[in-house]
Amino acid sequence: ARLVMAFFTSLLATPRKASGKTLLERLGGATQLDDRRDALASFKELSAEEPLRLIVEGGIGLLVRLAGDEDAQLARDALETLSNLCDVGVPAEVPEDRPNANRVAGEHNCDMLLSDAELLPAALAPLERSDFYVRFHGLALLRQLLATRADKTHEALLHAPAAAGRVLALLEDERDIVRNEALHLMRDVVPTAPPELANILAFQGGFESLLTIAEGIVREEGSETADAGAGAVFADTFDALGALLARHVANRRLFVEGGALGRVLSLLALPPSHTSGQAARIRLACRTLWQLLRPPAGAAGGEAGGEGGGEGSGEG
Repeated sequence: ARLVMAFFTSLLATPRKASGKTLLERLGGATQLDDRRDALASFKELSAEEPLRLIVEGGIGLLVRLAGDEDAQLARDALETLSNLCDVGVPAEVPEDRPNANRVAGEHNCDMLLSDAELLPAALAPLERSDFYVRFHGLALLRQLLATRADKTHEALLHAPAAAGRVLALLEDERDIVRNEALHLMRDVVPTAPPELANILAFQGGFESLLTIAEGIVREEGSETADAGAGAVFADTFDALGALLARHVANRRLFVEGGALGRVLSLLALPPSHTSGQAARIRLACRTLWQLLRPPAGAAGGEAGGEGGGEGSGEG
């Protein structure tokens, strides 16, 4: 009898984890900041442990609104939760009878987030804030969307050029982790993105931001503050530059006439006594210059994207 009593006592003492629906209802109805924080923190934890499928109203839409909340903690947790929900690899462990539950849930949540043209721009709007975790989790969310639903995400960004500009602006972040994550997105996304999106990124300052990174690396070479991983960052920068130039004649014209060409030429100076890293840098710069002499990939008829230029117009 004593063992039985101890068993039931342990059950009563063990708190039951609230369901996702209950937590979302608490979150939607909470009026006090601490209550909202607690409910969201619990739901964030749940999103990392269970494959959850949300609808827009009261689910994805609620989290997007919280991502724009003035409270930094709510914004951070909302973006991290959205990233978890859209990650087809979260949770890492799934029920044996549902081995694809995480992928099914992740794809579903990506579709929900991209089903409304206003949701993605609203989810990326907090990137304007300087908070490290807001920016980090916002970029992580975008990476998950691009990995799972690239075409739909490209389409959403095409219809919200300001959102693309917010991501581009993170190339100027002084924190290497944020800057490099934004750079990796540029490097990975632009080669497969529609030429119109490359046009938007170029005319919103893509060349300037990328070359500023490259020039900063060259200035710090040999100094005590030089980054040990600077060579890889320099290569990523020129990969992204090459992707912006590859398929778009209008971007190439901007590159030449807007002064970017001269900035690349200035990077070609190589001292007589130089390192292998400096030589590799020169090769990357020359590869970009050589690319300007080759016809744009897929630019049938010459002008890929026409004369649209800075207005974001692209191929018809």
